[in-house]
Amino acid sequence: MKPLLVIGPDGTLRNAFHLALQIYPQRQALMCPIPVEDYYEFDFSVLSDFSATEWEISAPVNEFYVNDVRRAFCQELSEAGYQFASLISPHAHIDPSARIGANSIVHAGCFVGAGSSIGDHCVLHPNAVLTEDVVIGDYVTLEANVTIREQCNIGSFVTICANSSIMRATQIGTHCYLNIAKQYSGNIPACTFHSPMFPNPVQVI
Repeated sequence: MKPLLVIGPDGTLRNAFHLALQIYPQRQALMCPIPVEDYYEFDFSVLSDFSATEWEISAPVNEFYVNDVRRAFCQELSEAGYQFASLISPHAHIDPSARIGANSIVHAGCFVGAGSSIGDHCVLHPNAVLTEDVVIGDYVTLEANVTIREQCNIGSFVTICANSSIMRATQIGTHCYLNIAKQYSGNIPACTFHSPMFPNPVQVI
């Protein structure tokens, strides 16, 4: 097994790094912050000491950096030839029929039920619950205590606020930012923006 490098452009690496040590106690793991001048300007020069053929990557980019920044960050790493490892807490329940994509992070207390699917580069914070046959796209952030009921479909680049509940068979489009803790249901169009902190919707360019 290749050694693991836990990297990111922000100050959220320690939790993921300690999770990696729990998951892989016999595996060499290092933590490496990546300097950043702007949301999309990463200084990857520090990776010159870590060959893509010899190291695997986990990139737990915080949702404070919008999910599209996570995409840009991981895309550059992928183009450089790095392979991604997911981090799944030993204290999470993952049904054997569930699928979890590359570089996704599943924290303690999460429940991923039968037939559910999680895309690439997702983050499930503690106690997130996916019941049965839930489909989640790529670059999705579920904050703590989010519950998603049966047969929901969550598009890519979606953030769902802590303590929210998604009712059965709800459809959420891409690029949604649901930053108000509430019960969501029905069909939520792409680019829907709910936040008490930011009055103007995010514009997808």
